[in-house]
Amino acid sequence: MIIQSMTFKEVYDHLANDLEKVEYRKKYYLPKAIKEFRKARQFPVWKWYEYETPHSKNKHIIYYYAEDWNSIENPKVGFFADVFFDRKRCIIRLGVSGYKHTPESPIILLRQIQVYSSHFLQRYNERYLKDKSLKSNDLVCRFLARNDIAMPIEITEDINRNIEQYGEGGKEGFIVNDGLCFAQTRLDVNSSEDGDRNKDKVNAVAILYTTFIPRYMMTEGQLFAIEKEHWEKWSQAYLNFLNEATDGTLTLRLEP
Repeated sequence: MIIQSMTFKEVYDHLANDLEKVEYRKKYYLPKAIKEFRKARQFPVWKWYEYETPHSKNKHIIYYYAEDWNSIENPKVGFFADVFFDRKRCIIRLGVSGYKHTPESPIILLRQIQVYSSHFLQRYNERYLKDKSLKSNDLVCRFLARNDIAMPIEITEDINRNIEQYGEGGKEGFIVNDGLCFAQTRLDVNSSEDGDRNKDKVNAVAILYTTFIPRYMMTEGQLFAIEKEHWEKWSQAYLNFLNEATDGTLTLRLEP
């Protein structure tokens, strides 16, 4: 079971060991969800099932989501881990991301855990869905299904004038289908004894989603700044990838 003293890498590896059984359950529950969706008269529709893996005792929520009638037979499918730290509920998803620790470091494939706070989900509902009848798992399913692609950007003063109070780890944001997610990032890293960051061993990254803002709440200046940062971020990422792929130094695999 996940415990609070684990490192980010240990959390990732622990949940990753559940994936084979969770994937089996995703296929097992799919016909049941589709059968329920065929009865629907209003959309969107979603269904979720709790599943506790026998060996680890981790609780996973497996969900299915159909936006309209045409997607009933091929709904979006996903899952997340339901974890409590000091009685505080956290929603955790696994991912991987390309990462460059320093300008001189090569791009590596890094373990990533995405943590969604209760505050984040409340803001998403208050500002976007506006449906007080939804339970917690319903909120998570709706958000993850509708916003399955998240594009990272750097939060600048043009996007949030108070950004400096959050420090370097709080300048991360993600553009999603429904708006903008603010987040904080934390690294699981073994620092080099001589202080040379190029020698650090980076094991994993945690991304804590803290709050959500829909587009209708943003000014034209904020929307322009978001698009500008988005373009610059992905242009630089593409150039880094292209340069390292060309000179043969690119390594895209998870380190042990």
